[in-house]
Amino acid sequence: MLRLIRYSWRLSPLNTVLAVLSALLSAGLLVAVPVFTGRVIGMLPGVVADGVTTSFSQSLAALLILLVVGHGIGLIAKSAGEQLIGLSERDATSRIGLALSDSPDLAGAEDADAAAQLQKVRNRRWEIEMALRMATGPGITQWLGLIGTSVALGITLSPWIALVLFVAALAEGEYLRRLILTEMDVWSGQTEPQKHAFYAFEQGMGKSAKEIRIFGLTQFIRRRWWTNITDAYRPYWKKRRRGAMINLGIGGGRAVLTAGAIGYAAWLASAGRLDLTALATALSLIIAIGSTDLWSLGQLQRGVAVLAWLDRIAPARIVLERIRALPRGPEPAAVAGEQPEQPPSIVFDDVTFRYPGADFDVLRDLTWALPAGRAVALVGVNGAGKSTLVKLACGAYRPTRGRVLVDGVDLADLDPDQLRAWQRRVAPITQDFVRLPLAAGDNVALGTGRIWSGRIDLAEGRVPDTAELDATAERAGIADLIGRLPNGWATPLSKTIPGGTDLSGGEWQRIGLARALRAVAAGARVLILDEPAAALDVESEARMVDSYLELTSGVTSLVISHRFSVVRPVPQICVLENGRITETGSHQELMDLGGRYSAMFRLQASRYVDDHSDQPTEGVTR
Repeated sequence: MLRLIRYSWRLSPLNTVLAVLSALLSAGLLVAVPVFTGRVIGMLPGVVADGVTTSFSQSLAALLILLVVGHGIGLIAKSAGEQLIGLSERDATSRIGLALSDSPDLAGAEDADAAAQLQKVRNRRWEIEMALRMATGPGITQWLGLIGTSVALGITLSPWIALVLFVAALAEGEYLRRLILTEMDVWSGQTEPQKHAFYAFEQGMGKSAKEIRIFGLTQFIRRRWWTNITDAYRPYWKKRRRGAMINLGIGGGRAVLTAGAIGYAAWLASAGRLDLTALATALSLIIAIGSTDLWSLGQLQRGVAVLAWLDRIAPARIVLERIRALPRGPEPAAVAGEQPEQPPSIVFDDVTFRYPGADFDVLRDLTWALPAGRAVALVGVNGAGKSTLVKLACGAYRPTRGRVLVDGVDLADLDPDQLRAWQRRVAPITQDFVRLPLAAGDNVALGTGRIWSGRIDLAEGRVPDTAELDATAERAGIADLIGRLPNGWATPLSKTIPGGTDLSGGEWQRIGLARALRAVAAGARVLILDEPAAALDVESEARMVDSYLELTSGVTSLVISHRFSVVRPVPQICVLENGRITETGSHQELMDLGGRYSAMFRLQASRYVDDHSDQPTEGVTR
């Protein structure tokens, strides 16, 4: 409980004090109300016989005041508790988010064990909130109230009766504690079916929703979710049914003891050994003890266990540091870290890489360089490792063997902050680039590391300056696209938002290209275009190819594409095959070589050649 109190204090000292103080007063009321109730009832025969006395009026007034105060205390406790629960939810969500996104290295995010641990915390986050409520409220009230009512009953009726009822409440509480912890272990051990149920739900409701419906797979997805969530719950239900039967017996035993205590008090009263005041007080105290439920013991331990998991995954201190470091305000800013004036060189020095859990190497003994300030293109079949090279160059993974050097510095030697600074020097457009349901301006400006407005309700007069965005739009060739949007840069790019609109795949890709160029304008010195024309129409692709060398001037750039029309203008083209660079040269040099590049180029070009022509005409590959 102390750990939860400390956690509550960190969230909000004021609300913690209010909640705990309310719980202490509520515990006192659990004793005081039965005592004054018994006193008032004991005076009733005298009131009937002689009328209302000053003593009766004072006792009744005190009882009423206690009831009113109890109601007020309850309101204060509820308000403080809700504040703490909200703060706890925010804290847990931010820390889970930190664990998922903070590290510049992707290896941890894709680790199966780490994913299972995160799944456990996400599924049981509510346990922390409930335990927090118990530790600062009902838990204190239940325990102190049980002790207080037992002592009062021992004084009023019999110490032995009070002790028996007290021990019976403790016994049931201890059984519930063990049962709840066991149920938690059973549920927490079902991370795999829980994870697959979550995936099925996301597939049916998320990005795959359109294809799911078109292919008639909704029944399959629902069945998959139902099967997996049922598999996750089945062992839990079995354990809970068994526990409920045992607890029914224990609860029945407590009911018998409570009835026996009531009968004993009635017998004493009938024998003249207990007056009406003592009888009424004793009955109220017996019922209070008999109805005390110490199930909070188990819930407190469950909450502490989940909080311990959360502390291991994302320590609160680190979260606070990251939150304090978050930028305030929507103004665009230069790329974080010191930005060198000259573009860097990137060298792969005898690099071998294998993904965690895989049984083969994607790259083997690769030695290759991206010269500073030069444009290089990379081609290869699917699965050759092109995107893996990008991840290694960005420091998202570390080589299994060998080094990735940036201006002679091994990325493996950088600490997380230095690695983040390096990644801010890279302007990428990847195959699965982010698409935010925010304004078009934000989707482009986030290339700077800061967003443009951060709002989805930009009213007239609140739109930030668009001068830098307009310049980027002209350079990226999306000025016409922005001009067609209902509210220009302020248009939300999602139909789920009022006033928003959806973009086609090609339009989104043009937004992604503009984002990369915005990053370059803000100081990034490495431009990586991974399949930049995959969703572009012929005209858009032609414009991009015509302007590519101008777009990449002054930066170290890498373009990856299956479309040879995109890589053809690049002065240096490299072929990645079997985990190594097997060919390097200009388009003409590689065609003259007659190797793998030439074969792939001719194979692709042959699809565009007229049936009566033996050779592709100039420009047909565009």
